[in-house]
Amino acid sequence: NKENTTMLRIIGLSILMLITSASFASAPVFQDGLKFYLKGDVENAIQLWQQLASEGDIQSQKQLGQYYLNDPQHRDYDKAIDWYRKASTQGDKDSVNHLKNALHIYDIWQKLTSEIGSDAAYSTMAFREHLHEGDDTNCGFVVEVKSKVILIQTDSQPRWFRKDDVYSPDVKSCSVAA
Repeated sequence: NKENTTMLRIIGLSILMLITSASFASAPVFQDGLKFYLKGDVENAIQLWQQLASEGDIQSQKQLGQYYLNDPQHRDYDKAIDWYRKASTQGDKDSVNHLKNALHIYDIWQKLTSEIGSDAAYSTMAFREHLHEGDDTNCGFVVEVKSKVILIQTDSQPRWFRKDDVYSPDVKSCSVAA
């Protein structure tokens, strides 16, 4: 009798473990979204990450923050900041740094938007981020690119410019103080 009771408990526990593991195996996880994304199925990846993120999944919250911060077609700084903030309030230290960066980028974008408009602000930020030697700017030809400054061959001579003062030739003309 005692052996039967023990055997029934073991069987019951085994069935419970099997059911529990099956339900966890069928639950969507962050990597499922990553597989969608890498296959080019961005819509399903975002949908899955939004579901997980709304349930408190930090990885998905950070991924959505990254997506909305950097995707040129779906860039939305408010959404990026919101997702990073949700992850950072859960104590994720990486998210705190990502949030600070997103807020900094948002400030730059707002300043540029007030100066040249929203669409030009997005393109200017991307232009500055991807500058290389040989590119044309509003002030001349790029000779050297460093993290925060750029050496440009102007009409008269090479000059160093802050990256934040450089625009593409189609956005703004060059105004160099004498």
